Amino acid sequence: MTGGLSFSLENARRMVYSGAIMKKKLFATLLIVSAIAVMPVSASWAAQKETFGSKVKSFWKNLISYPGRVLEESASVVAGVVKNTASVVSNTTKRVGEVTTGDLAKTKELVTEPITGTAQTVVAAGEGTIKVPSQALKDKQQEATQPAETEKQ
Repeated sequence: MTGGLSFSLENARRMVYSGAIMKKKLFATLLIVSAIAVMPVSASWAAQKETFGSKVKSFWKNLISYPGRVLEESASVVAGVVKNTASVVSNTTKRVGEVTTGDLAKTKELVTEPITGTAQTVVAAGEGTIKVPSQALKDKQQEATQPAETEKQ
């Protein structure tokens, strides 16, 4: 057989063998490419799972610390009320002293200042009491976002 086209058994084996090698190389290449493609997806999935875990941890931490924050805010409101009450009492005492020493022009203030001071104290106490749960919740939300910001840095 002459002419360049010879179909011998040896050539047939070489063609089959080289095709098998080519298929193995193609399969290995596809396997590597798919592994590289899956890596970012698995990393993203792991990050989401970690985020879920941190959310659960944050939830329980906030749930336990919320009553303490409410207590802190309540104490702040009570301190404000005590301060306002002390101010009203001291102003009233001062006016009583002024009126009893002969300054009768202060009589009107002796009557009106305790009433307005008490009303302002009651309003401040009511507003503070209403805001206590929301202030405690805001503090909780700020603390929850701060660790996430520090993790990003």
